Amino acid sequence: KSHPLGASYVPSDLVILDYELTNGRKLVQLDRTAADALTAMMLCMRADGIDDVFVTSGYRSYEYQQILFNTYLGNEMKKHPDWTVEQCRAEVLTYSALPGESEHQTGLCLDLISTGNVVLDETFADNPAYAWLTENAHNFGFILRYPKDKTYITGIIYEPWHYRYVGKELAQEIHELGDITLEEYIQ
Repeated sequence: KSHPLGASYVPSDLVILDYELTNGRKLVQLDRTAADALTAMMLCMRADGIDDVFVTSGYRSYEYQQILFNTYLGNEMKKHPDWTVEQCRAEVLTYSALPGESEHQTGLCLDLISTGNVVLDETFADNPAYAWLTENAHNFGFILRYPKDKTYITGIIYEPWHYRYVGKELAQEIHELGDITLEEYIQ
């Protein structure tokens, strides 16, 4: 939020993820380095018997994030007809970023779903994949970006499905420090 990207920013090295990683659902792109790390991570996860986890979202353009944000805002206004637009906007900001402020625009983060959890919600934490990721994601350079009980720091609700590529060294440091947030690490 404090370092927004411009509307024209597109990562220079986006690649399309293999359909096996997305369950053939749709075209998903990531930064090449993040995609390579993700592929290695998913292969290890599958070798450990967890084969029902797929990427549902990766890179998002500024324009697409604007569409998502506006859709969420409209949904909140319908859900809470007695709220002001600003109240609805504040609610949306707890689970979605403004265009230019979404990590998805960097091409370095992704959202995961499983066959049994196709909705992005906290129940992903009940999935064996979440336990595996908690123990192993850092070995591949990924961190859980929005941990439980850290909304007061990140400004975003707990998202057990949202992982950010930060590189192996940084992910290892964050893990060793007790899975602190990226904000805590930077401070």
